[in-house]
Amino acid sequence: MPSAQPLTPFFVGLDADGTGTHPAAAVLAGLAGADLVSGDRLARSVRQAENAGLTFVSFADALLPAVPGSPASARLDAVTRAAFVSRTTTAIGLVPQVPTTYPEPFHVAAQLASLDIATAGRAGWVPSVTRDAETADAYGRPAVADLEREARDVVQVVRYLWDSWEDDAVVRDVTTGRYLDRDRVHYVDFEGKSFSVKGPLITPRPPQGQLVVLAADGDIASGRGAADLRSTAEQLVDVALVGGSDVAAVRAGAASARERSPRVGVDIEVVLDAGGRTGADRLAELDAGTPPASRTPWGTGALRHVGSAASLVALLIDLATPGPDGRRPVDGVRLLPAVLDVDLPVLARDVLPALRAARLTAAPRPGATLRDALGLPRPANRYDVRVA
Repeated sequence: MPSAQPLTPFFVGLDADGTGTHPAAAVLAGLAGADLVSGDRLARSVRQAENAGLTFVSFADALLPAVPGSPASARLDAVTRAAFVSRTTTAIGLVPQVPTTYPEPFHVAAQLASLDIATAGRAGWVPSVTRDAETADAYGRPAVADLEREARDVVQVVRYLWDSWEDDAVVRDVTTGRYLDRDRVHYVDFEGKSFSVKGPLITPRPPQGQLVVLAADGDIASGRGAADLRSTAEQLVDVALVGGSDVAAVRAGAASARERSPRVGVDIEVVLDAGGRTGADRLAELDAGTPPASRTPWGTGALRHVGSAASLVALLIDLATPGPDGRRPVDGVRLLPAVLDVDLPVLARDVLPALRAARLTAAPRPGATLRDALGLPRPANRYDVRVA
């Protein structure tokens, strides 16, 4: 029998948004608005995550405040935060959330390509779907009726735009005064139901070719295929994120998601025993302190772990252990800490070292791309006729 292929290290990502993913985290932290958007605080948290050996950090985003009128809802946009820490980190992936529903897709493509250049290939993207009418009003646009179609079209055209410059389009020929070879820069000519994009992008192709796209399973449907092969379906999501009320539900969701994405991860809400208090006590206090008008309720369908670091390690080892077919149930996880300043130190001290000791995870290497860390190949350019 042929020998089994070595498994890619189990990835462990972390949502590093604000003070934590629980809607009461910012209120109970008692930080002023300026402290919530402090660059020093952000850089410190992400450096701690990188030093702990986490594969990537993600940054949530929304146009509207979590709690209307509350200073505790202060936040900078996700791409800005990721760009800021791109120069204070060397190995960890940086993955901002950018909605697909109302922002202009051309600008989304340019911002994310620029982020990948700034990080030397460590950027990703969480395309999200905006479902509330209030955000449409804030943009001054009518509500999108077909959210699934809009999300698919936006991710599709962004991928086209990332390929609109071939890898060697920039020639920098001093003798002829040419900066680029115009034959290697392409129009994308995308025609969607609600928008069209001519292209090309104003930014060269990202170092990864295509940024890693992580999305909730089911949010982004398969695309139309290559620009010149419209009848061929294309996988638009590199890492599908699933949830579930228990491990059995997670395993079932992951098995289904594998049909649509090359990698599958699990979103896990985490409330750990810390500071002499149990996770259950901490969660009760957080739930009691949740503002009634919060737009970001805790409990989004993710798997939830409330308890000790040791039991979280056991859960992750269970999810990372291959089955009889030699494949893992999932390829990794994204941890959603209830309170970042409380849960991250426990993760760094007790959870990540235990996973490395079990030879399940590996810290990302300086100089490696996020695709390298996730075991994803660098894709060929769809417009390069020299590629077979």
